[in-house]
Amino acid sequence: MIELYLNWNAVCAMKVVLCLAEKNLQPVIHHIDLSKFEQHAPDYLKLNPGGVVPTMVHEGTVILESTVMLEYLDDRFPTPPLRPADPVLRAKMRMWGKLVDDQVHPSIRPITFTQIVTERARAMSEEDRAAMLARTPKKEIAELWQRVANAPYSDEELGYYLHKIEDALDRMEASLQTSTWLLGEQYTLADIGMTPYLRRLDQLGKSALWQARPAVVKWFGRIQARPSYAAMDELKLRYAA
Repeated sequence: MIELYLNWNAVCAMKVVLCLAEKNLQPVIHHIDLSKFEQHAPDYLKLNPGGVVPTMVHEGTVILESTVMLEYLDDRFPTPPLRPADPVLRAKMRMWGKLVDDQVHPSIRPITFTQIVTERARAMSEEDRAAMLARTPKKEIAELWQRVANAPYSDEELGYYLHKIEDALDRMEASLQTSTWLLGEQYTLADIGMTPYLRRLDQLGKSALWQARPAVVKWFGRIQARPSYAAMDELKLRYAA
């Protein structure tokens, strides 16, 4: 049995949801309501000391970090394969994962917080916010809450993060010039890794970022047509307030 602790709108969690759907695996879902700070509950922190989602438990083993979960699932459930057999292509797949983890995710966080979290952060009392931040294990997340509450990101700062995302989109455009998917004709974990971030950008009204990149537009259309994409929307219907 696979148990998956997630929030319906957490981009990292959606990577794992896509992978499970592609493999036709039905996990037991434990929804973590981030708006209620359930990720800070003592029982959850025992599973994930970082107080973030997702967390996966398989046969009693706790697996953390979404990029690790993707490869674990492909190891344990190899059909259909979501990694290239060729070592060179597999290395390139991991470089896409590194791009997501090191560049795309840190860039989309402040944009998301600015648009989605600012109002709530400012509405909290100083005492409530301080108590919440004291329970937040990850320093970078606590700093985001502080920034949007007290010192909002400037247009220049947000432009810097958007530029980092556009750099990733440019790399996608180049890779997709002559192929269906990011690594050729095989849909892989590289495609899964990028998908939730374009979905998030679309949610934030930033889809114009790739409209001038026709290969990315076509790629995202193919992505949205896959049955696995609907798994994310199904979670939204089940758990969104």
